[in-house]
Amino acid sequence: MMKFSWAKLIVSVVLVVWYFAMPQYSFGGYDIATYGTIWEHLLYPLSHANVWHLGANVVCLWMITCRLHLLGSYFVAVGCSFLPCFVSEATLGVSGVLFAIVGMSWGRVGRFKDMIWKNKWFLLIPLFLPHVNGMLHLYCLVAGYLVGRCFGKATYRTDWV
Repeated sequence: MMKFSWAKLIVSVVLVVWYFAMPQYSFGGYDIATYGTIWEHLLYPLSHANVWHLGANVVCLWMITCRLHLLGSYFVAVGCSFLPCFVSEATLGVSGVLFAIVGMSWGRVGRFKDMIWKNKWFLLIPLFLPHVNGMLHLYCLVAGYLVGRCFGKATYRTDWV
């Protein structure tokens, strides 16, 4: 069951408003596959390929029950966008941020193997889907784990898994 959260509501509203108010930043609006400017790295988590992509990411956001750490996970995702992703199309969507959130939460409890096992389908299936940057998802999950492990206070709450 999805629990109400003001942070999730605000992020959801920002993503929906951005999608409809800034169509030039949608898929094909500008070439962020080449990452020509810093703005492209900073704005890609707000952009989505289509309304279904936006909807899927918002639903996944609401499925996360751990603490969000939005600012930290956003910067993890932006940092990972500088790594080679081996894609020929633009990288769009907040999914990198969502993977970083999950990784940071697992990093706080120090259970890397459990994190990979519990998220294996979320990691494997997107690798074979068109228009999905599976490498960026993996980078964000692992980088989020490392940030959570290095800087997170250990908590042993695993009921959200």
